Parts: sequence; structure tokens; C-alpha cells
Amino acid sequence: MTAAAPTADFSFPLNVYARIIELEDGGVEYLHYGMFEQPGESAGVAQRRAAELLWNRLPPPCKTLDVGIGLGTTLARLLAAGYATTGITPDAAQIRHAGARLGTAPLVQTRFEDFSADPGHWGLILFQESAQYIDPVDLFEGADRLLAADGEVFVMDEFSLRRDAPNRENLHYLPHFIALAERFGFGLTEEVDLSAAATPTLDWLLAAVGRHADRLRGELALSAEQIDALNASNRRYAANYADGHYGYRLLRFARGARPQWRPGRIIGAGRAAEMRALFAQVFGHEMSTDHWHWKYGDGRGAGIGIWRHDGQLVAHYGGTSRRISMFGRPERAFQACDLMVAESDRGTLTRRGPVFLAAATFLEHELGYGAPHLLGVGFPNKKAYELPRRLGLYTGAIARIQEVSWPAVLSRPSLRYRIREIDVGTKAGAAAADACWEAMHASMDAFIVGARDAAYLRHRYAEHPDKRYRIFLAESRFGRRPLGLLVLQTGARCELLDAVGALAAMPRLVHHARRVAAAMGAGELFAWLADNILPHFLLPPEARVSDIDVVVPANNWTPGPAQDEIAGKWWLTGGDTDFH
Repeated sequence: MTAAAPTADFSFPLNVYARIIELEDGGVEYLHYGMFEQPGESAGVAQRRAAELLWNRLPPPCKTLDVGIGLGTTLARLLAAGYATTGITPDAAQIRHAGARLGTAPLVQTRFEDFSADPGHWGLILFQESAQYIDPVDLFEGADRLLAADGEVFVMDEFSLRRDAPNRENLHYLPHFIALAERFGFGLTEEVDLSAAATPTLDWLLAAVGRHADRLRGELALSAEQIDALNASNRRYAANYADGHYGYRLLRFARGARPQWRPGRIIGAGRAAEMRALFAQVFGHEMSTDHWHWKYGDGRGAGIGIWRHDGQLVAHYGGTSRRISMFGRPERAFQACDLMVAESDRGTLTRRGPVFLAAATFLEHELGYGAPHLLGVGFPNKKAYELPRRLGLYTGAIARIQEVSWPAVLSRPSLRYRIREIDVGTKAGAAAADACWEAMHASMDAFIVGARDAAYLRHRYAEHPDKRYRIFLAESRFGRRPLGLLVLQTGARCELLDAVGALAAMPRLVHHARRVAAAMGAGELFAWLADNILPHFLLPPEARVSDIDVVVPANNWTPGPAQDEIAGKWWLTGGDTDFH
């Protein structure tokens, strides 16, 4: 039986990296990249060179937080040199290894985001290849909370340097990272490009894993597929370094004067309550706890808040995540919502003011190439659109929303189709909804369209905490083949929120919606529709079209698809808003 490796209990792939360094060098001190100077060097030599490069820049001994301790080598050296150091990591295996090595050294098993000891008293926070695992807003918010007035942040890590394709990135985007630091009052005092020296680490890993693949599979109980996936990842990283998409940096930030406003993420019950209080103040009516949860809870949405220096939340920019089909391929978009600023803080309309800080930070956090969402869509009126446009956040319009109205139609039942109300929460209702969405999706290769399957319809309409909608299915009388779904909000004017079906079925679906409206006592049916999709409804002469000054803006702040690629391509109806 193969003996267990000393670091076998580390998580994958750290267990692989630690073990191959042990096998190649006879021991392992670090888990980070090495700085190579010449071919043939061992990883241990290159790693020690990286450690010296960092060490020679550290300030004099001070109260230090080492975030992500690895094997505890840096922590041991800091303690020996007189730094009052605490090491933190969420990894239990790292705590065990460092504890066995360092004895009574101060170690805390925790995430950096949750660490709160001695706020305002730390002189140095050190992130050595741990920053990439921490949300950048949380990182600088934590640094702002923990550091003393003259404190520093050191980051030695990989970054994304160029974003020009719709692929999700695991690495932070360097320009956004530095801009965010400045919003928290941290000035960049040194930036060292270590990419050329760090890149050979990937070649060394590929070669070393190849030499020891059989032993790694035996000692660490790995499958051949895991080894292949690890090698593929390292080859991908090497290619991204070679073409300049990725880079390795040492960044040094010094705390300056605290700004008047600083950003933070709206997460958890406490901050949600702050957001809802601001909403009530700005819009004059309450947002219930259930409504906030419907929109943002369970990972559906995200929000960036702006807090004044006195701790008061004064601005917010939020968004709800949405599955979309972009010219037939799956992507994700966010639906922007709840941009608001307290009346007391609306005077600063520059790039230092709360509107800009909220919107720019949110866009950088959520939108564009490499981000969680490729596209964004929102429905501001002209007044709400103008300020972000002047600040350079938005550019032009990808659509203008029109209100279309039709007289309700009293007529005999159709000979070909019947209309019945359905519940998309039932198995039969969900099956019908999914069939309608599949027909719509298959006909929408020329559009960007939000998913309208049963899961979406159930959450958006059936589970709305404040409003009541009715969903109708139009199907053939013989064979019961679905023509499409109609989502209506009834009243004196009946609103058509959504029509879900094949593109060619839209005129017939509107006709049936007019019949349903009349049957429910409404005199008129109306809908909000993007101007570019109006021709697909073959509007009859009696239809009225009104411009309502609602502009769907294009993102101008983060790298992403060009405006001319997406303008006039969105399929948008009133149901795509968060407030209808």
C-alpha cells in the first residue's frame, strides 16, 4: 500500500502542488508561485525568491494579519522577526499543518470576510495568493474596517489584465481592483509586474505532474480525469499569461484619508433592512421583507450600497440575475433596478459622488466580459438615464420602450383555439409553459431574450409577494398543441406582461389577449414593448403607440459587447421590468 503523503489532506489541487514539490525538492515550504530566473531551477528555489521579494518590501514590525497561511512559513518568519502576527484561513488542513509546525502561534480558522478582531489596530494585511478568493468589495471593506490610520495592504497575486471575450473569469480584473481600492481611500504606492518571472511556474507544474502522475494517483486517490483536468487548467493559464490576458502583480496600498462615501455589498438581513429603509425614504412607499427576498434573495440578485462616513446608507444600485438566450446561446444578464440616492446626498453629481460610486462599483462587480453577467438591461426614465450617461456609465440606447394599446375585443370563441387559465406551479402547467418557451426559444436566434420557462414564470409571476397575475394558455382544440402563453394583470386597462410562444404566433396571441381582456370586463389591453419588436406584432390600425420616455441604455463602463452588436436586438416586454 502506498504511504499517505504528509499534505494529502489538503484540498485539491493544493494537495497535488504540495506533494510534487515534496517529491522534487525533498520538502515543501510554500504553496505559492515561484519567481524563476533561469531554466532548470527548482520550484523551491523560485518560491524562496518570491518570498524574499515580498519580505524586502515589508514595513517595520507591526500588528500584522496574514490572510491565507498556506504551510505557515511566512507566518513563522513574521513572528520570529517581531511582527505581532495572526494567521487566518478557512482551510482546516492548513490550520493543522501550521499548528503542528508553530505550536502556540496565533491561528484562526475563519474567512477574511468574517474576521473582526481588533478593528482599527492592524498595521499590515498581507494577501499572498489569497486575494483572488475574496470578493474585492469585501476585501477592501474588511481592510477599511481593520486597518489603523497608517495601515497598509500588500497583495501578491494573479490578475486578469485584459477582458475581450464572454468567458467567466476567476481572477480579479486589475484596473477595477485598483479603482475600487481608491474608492475606499487606499492609494497604490507600488506595483511590480512579476508576470515574466511567475509564468514558468506553470510549465514546471505541467512537467512535474507528468513525471509523478502515477504516484499522485496512488497517494492522493486521484483519478486520471482529475489529473487531465488539472493539466488542462494549467495549460489554459499558461496560454493566458503568454497572450497578456493574465498577469502576476505585487501591489502595495497605503491608507489615506477616509473618503466621504465608500461602497459595500448589500448582503444579509441587516443590510437588506438598511436598503429597504432607504427605498422607503426615496420612493415614499415600503418594500417588504418578502419583496426584497423575492428580488434579491437566494442568490437571485446583488446590490452595492454607498455609506456616508457617519455609517448612514445613502445610495444603492441593484440587479437581479437572469438567464438569457443571446442569439441562440445561453448567457446571463442582470436586470438593473433600485438605483436610488438619499435626498441629503444628491448634490455631488461627479465621479466622486454617490450615484457614480454605486453604479460604477456595481457595473464593475457584475457586468461585462469576465464578469458574472455578460449583459445588463434596465428601464430608467429619461431623467434617471441622463446622469449616468453624463458620467460615462451609459451610452446611447439599445431600445426605447413604447406603450401599445388595443381595444378589447368581444367575439365568439375561436374555432381553432381555446383559452384556459393555468397554474405553472403544477406539473401539467409547467409542462405547457416549457413547451411554449421551447417554441419561442427556437424562433429567437436573431434576438437577445430572457428565459421564459416554467421556473422563471413561476417565480416572476406566481410567487410575486405583492401583485397578482393571471396566466392563460392558448392551445388547439384538437390535439391540444400549445400556441402560447399570455400573462395578464387585470383591471380597467388590462396589461399584457408577457406573450410566450413562437415568433410567428405573436399577432394571434395578442388577438386572444384582447378577447380575454374583454371577457374580464376591461375596455383596453396595453403592453410595454421594445420599439424594435413592434413589427412582429403586426399592429392593426386601431392600435395606438405612445413613447413613454423609457430608455434601455447600453453599458459604457466595463469591457463587453459593443453597442451596435446588441442595439435593436433585445426582446423586451413589461414583464422584463421588476416593477410591473
